[in-house]
Amino acid sequence: MSQMAREIAEIPAAAARLLDLGRAPITEVADRLREHSPNVLVTVGRGSSDHAATGLAYGLGMMSGILPASYPPSLASIVGQVPRMEGQLALAISQSGQSRDIIAASQALIRGGATLVVLTNRTDGPLAQIGGQVIDIHAGPELAVAATKSFVNSVLAGAMLFSDWMGDDPLRQALSSMPEALDAALARGTADLVPALSDDDRLMVLGRGPSLGIAAEVALKAMELCGMTALAYSTAEVRHGPMQILRDGYPVLDLTRGPPLEGTVALSLPGAEPVHPQLDPLLDLVPLYVALEAAARARGFDPDAPDRLKKETVTL
Repeated sequence: MSQMAREIAEIPAAAARLLDLGRAPITEVADRLREHSPNVLVTVGRGSSDHAATGLAYGLGMMSGILPASYPPSLASIVGQVPRMEGQLALAISQSGQSRDIIAASQALIRGGATLVVLTNRTDGPLAQIGGQVIDIHAGPELAVAATKSFVNSVLAGAMLFSDWMGDDPLRQALSSMPEALDAALARGTADLVPALSDDDRLMVLGRGPSLGIAAEVALKAMELCGMTALAYSTAEVRHGPMQILRDGYPVLDLTRGPPLEGTVALSLPGAEPVHPQLDPLLDLVPLYVALEAAARARGFDPDAPDRLKKETVTL
């Protein structure tokens, strides 16, 4: 069994650990946010962390009138911008907290007046030391290059924060059921997906709302694990040009489960018992992690250590 497979199997236990150990610190941060009452949420992240932020931004927008936006880190790290963020909220997500551009962007947002909240798996990392409110996502050690349980726990930690901040009891109740729901998701059959992910060199993943971040995460994993060209779009955005390439049996995985697009091969993922609209996309992601790990091995790749990637990616 690969290290990645072991870490995927640990996802339900990691979620339970976060719900147990993270509740009190997250409630404290939520209390502070109620005092500040920001109107804007700006997120900062790269790669999987940015995809987690996408899902969380949609979630907060769905439950409030707060405007979500993604902050380009290079505005701070290269251009030197200090954004005007007085009284607003910035959410930085980073598994390790090592990347210098994420640190620079987070520092700039603080200088601009934002309240910074950091979601990280390394509370001893540089990002956690710059002065924000730090939330430990409690994913535990993650050694495989491809982030799995740290991604899931980042989304769950953000959802916990927002549910406490907004007093959303249905989301709180749904979160409490996630360890069991994630465990059931691991048991869903994905064997039919593995041949397509193993044999084809192209993939389009579609999502919308909270599932758009999951679509981007699946496409990223398909590229880094299986070496295939994978794209992620919203089910609306794909019609503004990208669907022109969707012909001749192009494989499409639609996480919204809409009608198949003409000329494509629709990849089918078994449905899960719904828990909450903001959390249900995670129940699709976990079995897809399983399928992508198996497809990587079928292609002869090492899912733990793609040869051109590192666990901690440091960019400027």
